[in-house]
Amino acid sequence: MQTSSNIPINAQDSQSIFNSHLINRSVAVALVLLVSGCWAAAIKPPVSEINKLSTILVVPVESPPLEIIPDPIEERIPAYRHYRNMSVDFPLEKKLYRTSGDVIIAGLVSPGDDEQDVTIQDDKIPLSLAIATEPKQAWIPTLVLAQQAVTQLTENNIKAILSRDYYRLPMADADRNAQLAHWHDAISEWYNQGTSTIDYRQLGQEHVDAVLEVGIDTYRIFDAQTSLQVLIKLIDPNTQQIIGRTSAKTFSVEDSPQTLLNHEAEKFKQLMTEMGAQLVARGFSDLGLPLKVYGQHIMPAKSPVDRLTP
Repeated sequence: MQTSSNIPINAQDSQSIFNSHLINRSVAVALVLLVSGCWAAAIKPPVSEINKLSTILVVPVESPPLEIIPDPIEERIPAYRHYRNMSVDFPLEKKLYRTSGDVIIAGLVSPGDDEQDVTIQDDKIPLSLAIATEPKQAWIPTLVLAQQAVTQLTENNIKAILSRDYYRLPMADADRNAQLAHWHDAISEWYNQGTSTIDYRQLGQEHVDAVLEVGIDTYRIFDAQTSLQVLIKLIDPNTQQIIGRTSAKTFSVEDSPQTLLNHEAEKFKQLMTEMGAQLVARGFSDLGLPLKVYGQHIMPAKSPVDRLTP
């Protein structure tokens, strides 16, 4: 498996995806470079502050849906490719849907796209941000990352508490849809904040020395390349100030989307868990938190290109 840095690709609307096979991919990547957003600079807390931390609340940030390029509708509905080649009108809509493995994807669906492996989400159902415990809850990557953070902190003799709720991204409910630009803008706004919008002292949690918010931005399968970008913020709950901020990203050349998402998406989930564990450990190292080496799945970054820069 190969790993490297990756560059976020902004969402395209349904019409542009419909015509994606007519666009040279190198041109598309060049456009991405022109429209990528700005990110706040990393912050490393003083060692004196890190040494005071004995109890940390870990909060998973609301997660964007998975992006798959090219869109998997051609695999689900083989007739789509025929209609497209024949320039026949084929009604499509960009929606959120869940696979049989409960992975949420933003992609194209058609009126007859009601296979057993695809459950189209109802945009009108309000999103619950409580961390559910029932068996059929959606698979949320930031919850997996938060659990990894709890495990790593605990093994390094820091008491870590997993939040009962996700951090709600600063976006309107109407924007929680398949338009990935909405998610990217909200994630950028959250990451760039200098102070937390939540007073964690009022949430009824036990006393903690710091709050660790764990989010993601790049979350994509591009052909056989799976990308993940982890964003971490460390917050002083007494002042609500951001005292630490870092990010790390990588990609894995593993398998096609079809292979990863078959069989309840177990292979995809395992890959995300392994990549996430390494990126969380890398983020902790950037923040100066105590760290153990976690496996050999992803090597630490060797150059600044694996870090977000302003």
